[in-house]
Amino acid sequence: MILPTLRQLQYFIALAENLSFSQAAEKCHITQPSLSLALREMEGILGEKLFYRKTRTVILTEVGKDLLPLARSVIEQSENMVRMAGRHRAPLTGSLSLGIIPTIAPYLLPKLLPALQSSYPSLDLRLKEDITGRQIETLKSGAIDLILMAMPFETPDMEQMILWKEPFFLARAGQNLSSSEEVRLGDLKNENILLLDDGHCLRDHVLSACQLSSTHTDQKTFGATSLQTLIQMVQNGYGATLLPLMAINPYQIPKGVVIQRFVNPQPTRQIGLCWRESDPRRQEFRILGEFIKKISYITPIPNRGS
Repeated sequence: MILPTLRQLQYFIALAENLSFSQAAEKCHITQPSLSLALREMEGILGEKLFYRKTRTVILTEVGKDLLPLARSVIEQSENMVRMAGRHRAPLTGSLSLGIIPTIAPYLLPKLLPALQSSYPSLDLRLKEDITGRQIETLKSGAIDLILMAMPFETPDMEQMILWKEPFFLARAGQNLSSSEEVRLGDLKNENILLLDDGHCLRDHVLSACQLSSTHTDQKTFGATSLQTLIQMVQNGYGATLLPLMAINPYQIPKGVVIQRFVNPQPTRQIGLCWRESDPRRQEFRILGEFIKKISYITPIPNRGS
């Protein structure tokens, strides 16, 4: 019996996910004619069409839809075989692809990357920054190995490792406000809260942790794509926002912006790692998690005068 090759299965998956010969070929680092030829050979082996090819569109056939999960499983098991063999080497050596979300990356990476390079010089770390939803899909496809992300977040068929809990602080404009004065969640009803755009999990975490979904349904909100943008909007009088502890450097907060703590129990989010349950490197990922937890300890912000 002639069987499809692993390379053909990889090409099949790439085209099924991109529905574009040019994008799939680029992803697989081959030419379009080579990709097309390999897939036609695979269709010949199977005796079935996997794609409908039209002038400007590529459509997955019903047979292709049925075979796609099986193809992904075969590739995943093959990759796991290589990973399992690598368990005999020292931990955190070789290649590792880490997804990281935008509300963590700029605050932890400056401290984490030099430490990793110093402690694990044989680690080939590859980073991908993106919002959580797309990171999860990328993790499912096997394009990355694990994600450093904020939780809670639903991740079916994946394992989570919580590293630490991080409080939120209120940032608002006001020359006469004191940073030593604590605020309550109820105080937010008098503020126009600025949030990140839809798709950023921090938006959902703020709404949930601060119970804003019911108290702010009638208030106007602005969307932004970064925490730095939110801080600038606060400074210019558009409203107030909530910042996670790691995003607060008291010596770099713009003039006129005051950072205030919440009374206990403080609203929080969790920081952790997430990986596929089937990945045999879970012990290595836990070592990485403990390292991140140790290196990325964040000192609580000091109180500043008004």
